[in-house]
Amino acid sequence: MFHTVICDMLAIRYPVLQGAMQGGGGPELVAAVSAAGGLGVLPTFGGTEEKLREDIARVQHLTDKPFGVNITAMGKGFTDSRTDIIIETGVPVCTTGRADPGEFAVRRLKDAGVKVVSVIPTVDLARRMAGEGVDAVIASGTEAGGHVGTVATMPLVPMVVDAVDIPVLATGGIGDARGFLAAFALGAVGVQIGTRFMATTESDLNAWGVAQLLEMAETDTIVSKAMTGSTVRCIATPELAAYERALRNGAPEDELAALKKQVLQGRNVPDKEDRRQSAAGQIAGMIHDVRPVGELIEEMVTEAARLAAGLQEASER
Repeated sequence: MFHTVICDMLAIRYPVLQGAMQGGGGPELVAAVSAAGGLGVLPTFGGTEEKLREDIARVQHLTDKPFGVNITAMGKGFTDSRTDIIIETGVPVCTTGRADPGEFAVRRLKDAGVKVVSVIPTVDLARRMAGEGVDAVIASGTEAGGHVGTVATMPLVPMVVDAVDIPVLATGGIGDARGFLAAFALGAVGVQIGTRFMATTESDLNAWGVAQLLEMAETDTIVSKAMTGSTVRCIATPELAAYERALRNGAPEDELAALKKQVLQGRNVPDKEDRRQSAAGQIAGMIHDVRPVGELIEEMVTEAARLAAGLQEASER
């Protein structure tokens, strides 16, 4: 019952895309999501061109199902080089995030037969990307992990649906069958899931990050510019909390720089447990176990169908 236009467009069984996640969404996770009927997506943020080529080859070795590569628009040089790799290696789908990659890059990808799906945090950017010719957009609420805007998923999705004439998916705050089903009520034709997929057997998130996800409450994330210079929602570590307090209190630049260094490096101390900072969404408070991707997706879709049937029965009483 959840076969939608995005399934046909991307040649996938279920309308479920995996959010691109550096340090949590490596080739094994990407291949597992695609093999389970969704669309796995490799990240490019923070990685080299050589690493991206290796990761693409690894996914192609693990599955013959479609998958995607995300371009985090960090400048023309970065975007062009990753566009080249996507086209050269025959990756069928490209998602874009953080900013507009530019109409030239979108056109090059589409001319090569690549489907382009843009993650957007505002109605204005959705309109702009639709005008540039992308095939679909993912309305990303501020509940999501990683780079975020300021508008929540609940109001953002229907506003984007009303504003553009291309398929709209939803992301941000979606981690189980209830969120999956709610996205369709808002007008979306599918979902993107990130944080929940980090707590799976195929994820390469470090042990510290997995332990955090299993213990977190809904209030244990923080939005900060310390990570990349743009607003990122991630695990509220003591280092990040200290940086944000200093920022609010008007600390001098040298103090902020030192605190930012601790955010970026302080949790990855040589010869000790790997505690690299990790992006995470507010649904982290819903995660209580680590499970195989295929099992997670199948249960989510099956349970969503059961919930939908229950709602239909209730409405007919």
